[in-house]
Amino acid sequence: MKNIIVLILFLITSCGYQPLYKVEEKINVKSVKEVEFLGNKKISKQIFSRLPYKININDNNLNKIIIESKINTIGTSKNSKGQVTSYRTSLTVNYLLLDQKNNSLDNKEFSKEFSYNSNENKFKFKEYQRKIEKNLIDKIIEDIIIHLNL
Repeated sequence: MKNIIVLILFLITSCGYQPLYKVEEKINVKSVKEVEFLGNKKISKQIFSRLPYKININDNNLNKIIIESKINTIGTSKNSKGQVTSYRTSLTVNYLLLDQKNNSLDNKEFSKEFSYNSNENKFKFKEYQRKIEKNLIDKIIEDIIIHLNL
């Protein structure tokens, strides 16, 4: 009986399991010559600041990145008084990598959305919307990093 338990433990611990979407702490930082932010520049800058890139303007052989982001919040349903009772916030980010001659090397669009109900307290509602925006940005960043690692 002991041998079977030891054998099972040995097989489980030495199977080489690794999480599929694990983000490596030792990500290779890549250099780019230039970054251009389009659309919602605040969100685009937040996204770029967490990507594994650094800017090196002295090397003309490096690539250029264009990050375009757009956030949109719309009311999805109203009550009998005409007040909005639920919203949907969507974030779309277009990631474009160009070479020195402005030829596209990589172009991908990332999109996330979240639906939620309204709140009577406007302060809490605005705070909740900021948290939703931050969470959407975090999810987009995870998707971009996964895309870059492939």
